[in-house]
Amino acid sequence: MSKIRLKFSKTGMGKYISHLDLLRTFTRAIHRAGLPVRYSQGFNPHQLITFSLPLALGVTSETEFVDIDFEDGTDKCEVVEKLNSNLPPDIRILKASVPECKANDIVSARYTVTLGLLKAVSKDKLQEFFDKADIPAVKKTKRGEKEINLREYIKSYELKSLNEKETEFEVILSAGGESNIKPDIVVAKLCEFLGDSADESVEIHRTEIFYTKGETVETFC
Repeated sequence: MSKIRLKFSKTGMGKYISHLDLLRTFTRAIHRAGLPVRYSQGFNPHQLITFSLPLALGVTSETEFVDIDFEDGTDKCEVVEKLNSNLPPDIRILKASVPECKANDIVSARYTVTLGLLKAVSKDKLQEFFDKADIPAVKKTKRGEKEINLREYIKSYELKSLNEKETEFEVILSAGGESNIKPDIVVAKLCEFLGDSADESVEIHRTEIFYTKGETVETFC
């Protein structure tokens, strides 16, 4: 068995493809490409595909990962070429490699957030929000809704640009396991704090995923 990790981007209209539909998209692309994928055992066999950190609906990304089990000897370059020929144009395979770290070790992710014209505010106002010690929010879990302090999930914040047309900043949020938080929850709370609401003028883009390696935090690959 040869497990290959694919790094891919999900941009443009691809942000409207849900996680379940993304799985179906890859499954069909692999089938059309005729790649030698391995299947699970049992009465309902399925392709052995695992996504490292599912992306929230409406968010774009340049750093998504999926592990796929292929038959031994499968050529990584062939996988990239054939999948890109069968996937939608807004989903592009960027790299194929052998997994060097585990998805269970993911601890955080970096996002670039762009707020449209109506949400352009002062640097001090943005800093005030991210400096708050308590940001009450509701998080949906498998057991129902849970009240949380959103500030505990925000690792860092950095303003990148602010002008009369838009505001752009980077934020690193907890990700993976029980500490995972969707970026749209943070953005919605920020917009509420600014006296506005999150709409189509808000863009969220994932740029990096981090995992723990011993005592250090490194970029997931």
